[in-house]
Amino acid sequence: MNGINASARLLCGAATFLALAVTGTPVLAQDAPAEEPAAVEGEEDAIIVTGIRGSIQSSLDAKREATSIVEVISSEDLGLLPDLSIADSLARLPGVTAQRVRGRSQQVSIRGLGPDFSLALLNGREVVSAGNNRGIEFDQFPSELVAQGIVYKTGDAQLAAIGIAGAVDLRTVKPLDSKKRQLTVSGTYTYNDNGSLNPDFSSSGYRFFGSYVDQNEAGTLGWSLGATVQSIPTQIIQRELKTNNGQIARTAAGVIFPRDNPRQGVQSREFKRTSVAGSLQFEPTDNLSLTIDGFYTGTQDEGIFRGTETPIASWSTNGGAQVGAVTGSGPFADTATYTNVYPILRTDTEGADSDILAFGGNLEWKATDNLGFVLDYGYSTLDRNDVDYESYAGTGRAGSGPADRLTFTFPRNGEYSIAGLIDYTNPANVLLTDPGGWGQVGFLREPEINDELHQLRAETYWEFDGGLLDKITVGWLYTDRNKDFDNNGTFLRPGTGFVNSSLAIPSSIIVGSTDTKGIGQNIIAYQPASLLTNGAYRLERAIDDTEWTVEERIHNVYIQADIDGDLGSVPVRGNIGLRYIDTKQGSTGTLTGGRINDVEYSYSNWLPSANLSFEVMEDTFIRVAFAQTITRARLDQLAANQNLTVRPGICPDDNGDQTPDRVVGFNPPAAVCFDLSGGNPSLEPYKSTSYDISFEKYFTPGSAIIVAAFYKDLSDWVVSLGESADLTQQIQNRGFGAFLQANPQVALGQFNGPVNFSDGRIAGVEGTVRVNFGDVTDALDGFGGFYSLTYSDAEITPPGTSAIPIPGYSDLTWSGDIFYEKYGFRAKLAARYRGGFLSEVPNFAGGLEGADAQSETILDAQIGYTFTREGSFLNGCRCWRKCST
Repeated sequence: MNGINASARLLCGAATFLALAVTGTPVLAQDAPAEEPAAVEGEEDAIIVTGIRGSIQSSLDAKREATSIVEVISSEDLGLLPDLSIADSLARLPGVTAQRVRGRSQQVSIRGLGPDFSLALLNGREVVSAGNNRGIEFDQFPSELVAQGIVYKTGDAQLAAIGIAGAVDLRTVKPLDSKKRQLTVSGTYTYNDNGSLNPDFSSSGYRFFGSYVDQNEAGTLGWSLGATVQSIPTQIIQRELKTNNGQIARTAAGVIFPRDNPRQGVQSREFKRTSVAGSLQFEPTDNLSLTIDGFYTGTQDEGIFRGTETPIASWSTNGGAQVGAVTGSGPFADTATYTNVYPILRTDTEGADSDILAFGGNLEWKATDNLGFVLDYGYSTLDRNDVDYESYAGTGRAGSGPADRLTFTFPRNGEYSIAGLIDYTNPANVLLTDPGGWGQVGFLREPEINDELHQLRAETYWEFDGGLLDKITVGWLYTDRNKDFDNNGTFLRPGTGFVNSSLAIPSSIIVGSTDTKGIGQNIIAYQPASLLTNGAYRLERAIDDTEWTVEERIHNVYIQADIDGDLGSVPVRGNIGLRYIDTKQGSTGTLTGGRINDVEYSYSNWLPSANLSFEVMEDTFIRVAFAQTITRARLDQLAANQNLTVRPGICPDDNGDQTPDRVVGFNPPAAVCFDLSGGNPSLEPYKSTSYDISFEKYFTPGSAIIVAAFYKDLSDWVVSLGESADLTQQIQNRGFGAFLQANPQVALGQFNGPVNFSDGRIAGVEGTVRVNFGDVTDALDGFGGFYSLTYSDAEITPPGTSAIPIPGYSDLTWSGDIFYEKYGFRAKLAARYRGGFLSEVPNFAGGLEGADAQSETILDAQIGYTFTREGSFLNGCRCWRKCST
């Protein structure tokens, strides 16, 4: 049986979009429509269900048969109308949420723990991450090239890697699983309904996809190749009004109005991605199999923000802004007018170019009916180069030009507007300048990230002939990872042509003006790239440059017993395992005085695990799970960029050679010779002891009720504080080795920075109802839907202090959908909600910083029709319309 798919779709790109799709899919040697059950050739009683219902059944079957507690999304879910990010697809699963970065769902949190606490696998192997930490940027992985996504909420001893939150395994196509030839081609036209907010960025884009899957006639050799190319626009209107304590003022009547420097404007982005995935699968006999797979993705995320910072604080430029009329009865003002305001015009160019290459091979040989061997190797590498380039403009340096009079209007929905006297789209009114008097006319940050990961596994197993014990596996897994980061900062000083730190904007780089919609404060749009190379800006290397390398060498030895039999009259399946991990980590950074700081540290962990599933009644399961898991510290926290200082009162320098000469009154921990601050290459992992229980009732292949509860006891949580520490390596790296040898007691010093200190917990419940309404009554045949809710309660409390927030933690999340699929028609309405949480986003220095993310509800709807008239040239064509907010 052969299949050829061809499609053309029209989608949009930002917060709100509309889609129209046409897809051609000839019926694959079937007389029935693709959405209806179809008999398999040669098997009278077997049926295949495709379409939405087919994907649901596939996901429920995978969940039911799994030995761990998992959530599964199938290729039908991912490929029919692919999401812009696979994180959107995963976020519809119970207990899984997505975090948006730069307008796209990019990172995933599992059961209330942030992206850094779960790990990502590609075809069962750990893979590099595109950011400067461990959290995976899932928009690097096109949903079209993923056959199945599995979220592990509980792990086992064999799993290549799992964090204290869980793991996500993205699996590409295995060609011999297809059993038929498949050729798929699709095209998508994308339009952003915000229009073009910056004149040099389009509101439209495209997305093309093609794949080929085939096998030889004997079914022993299969091959697949898929590729996708896209350019997706994002157009965002930004308002950042500061209203925290210290950023507001009150009238005599108590009406509140802002008194800080709000930032507003428009951001336009273009996300380009080219990805290729391929696989070769060879199974010449039932006892031998070889699979080789490869994946490449290259992305260019280009964008620009143009807008203003409006200094309306009393301490701002040139004497500060003055408050005029404030109207409204409260509690917040309706309008507020400010004079003596010198807006700062910002043109911020942002870009991120990254390339990920991953490939692997798996060889399995069954030497006898019982004894087998597995050898698996995976390699992945990342090269990423970012640009964050700020160019400043205004009416003059440090308030030397004309001042503006601004009136802010504050509607209750928060979408404030600004009316002023100066036209900032007129080049006669705007200069390239140093508007804040900082001594610079811009700033350039060019971070570089490289990541390389090798993973090698060797295991042997013995399969038993009957009984409760099904298989015992013993294995060794080695991971070798090396990641480096350099943030490459540069100050931009006034160069050729500047007078009093000001220069007229060259007409050759002006491209128009912004369209800020309801904000009302449009500004001139210029392309600043040439200013870096034509001498207009003088480049001066920043002294805060951060550069580090982190290396990890991890040996895992594990044993796992798989269970599949009867315990009395109750069928039971699962596994019990034990894993030993030996970790050697090291980091190279800079120490005080520009010296190289190379620090190493080793530790080990014993991690037991157990997953048991009891079929207490037919199609009714109770699962219990226990595991101890770890998540290694953030890479930037492990970085050996440190500052070592000497207390002259304890270890004075008598001859002025910048080296201590003697010890006076050394009495730790209060009176020590050395203080150290910065990263901590000696951090040990976050630890969790988790307990899970779930109840699962499967009524039909498409209907189920699932209720689960979980509890995690967290320890060794990383917080920043001071503690006594052995500073031997840093003292030697600083050049004080002789002094340390003569006075070994001074190795005990004071460290201030990230340390393993806090404990906590997270507990929660999940509930999912999945119903095929046709199972309830024939009148509703074709209808179906599901609803899932997760509630969790978490707390991390360092001793002696108040509780601290957990990054990525939302106490309440839910998702649901309802669909109709029959007679060629398909319609689906879906929604998902996530409560507010502490997000971690990249800051300008290239690190991570916390930001409060508000709760959000995402809605999307699809409607379409598939032509199924045999012999017609339209047979298999699909027409779709899709919208999302």
